[in-house]
Amino acid sequence: MATQVDICNLALRRLGASEITTITEGTKNADHCNAFWTYILDEVLEDYSWGFARKTVTLDYTTGFGVYLDTDEKTITGITSAAPPVVTAVAHGFSDGNFVYIYDVSGMTEINKRVFEVSEKTTDTFELLDMTSVPWTAYSSGGKCYRSEADPKYANGYTYNLPTDYLRALHLQDESYEFEVLGATGDSNRRLVTTVSDAILTYTALESTTTNMLNRFISAMAWRLAAELAMPLSKKAAKVEWAMNMYNYILGKKSVADARSSKQKLDDRDQWLTAGGFI
Repeated sequence: MATQVDICNLALRRLGASEITTITEGTKNADHCNAFWTYILDEVLEDYSWGFARKTVTLDYTTGFGVYLDTDEKTITGITSAAPPVVTAVAHGFSDGNFVYIYDVSGMTEINKRVFEVSEKTTDTFELLDMTSVPWTAYSSGGKCYRSEADPKYANGYTYNLPTDYLRALHLQDESYEFEVLGATGDSNRRLVTTVSDAILTYTALESTTTNMLNRFISAMAWRLAAELAMPLSKKAAKVEWAMNMYNYILGKKSVADARSSKQKLDDRDQWLTAGGFI
């Protein structure tokens, strides 16, 4: 079975670069492989529904509904006239990627009753992503804000914790059920909201154990890693493009193979049903 070093060396061989003995040996090639590994692993897992990383679990229900209520409101003490505007709300507790509803602001009334995405947060301030308040009236006083992230269709729904190894949602027990994952990647309060009670989620897990990885995934991982290593190691943009083309080719072959496998299973089932006189 492949190890992290084996996959890194496969990527390095494809670039004609020197192989490594350990991921922590201190060489340039090892340092680059180690630096890119986690980022590339997440990306390749997210790019396709790999069977070895697919899990199905019954989610843990948490109290509360999909939309945060006024009991979570924070007091605003300032908003800058800038692009983007900076909101001051002491100990607001928001994270980058959260959405907040702002209201009751005096002066800068253009901002009232609107939802904005949080960016560049500090303990007591946060920016409103991709917004400008320059043409608005200057802030004078007051204002409240609270997290308000869910689509209105989930307002009477259920909120669920996500598994600790969650990476990408695929579907609930019935693929027609609608749901939404709220919060930015890495947010400890990230959760799933839906109108479905007792939700069962199929998702892509963050599978970092290399011995569980399938050969086609290992090949894809090595090509994607090669694309990331090509510029710092070879300084040739053509190698980046070449490696990315090969990565996309591997994903395409995987899609075709899975589609054929699915059709074969259906054909086998139909032949069995026909032989048994069921259809």
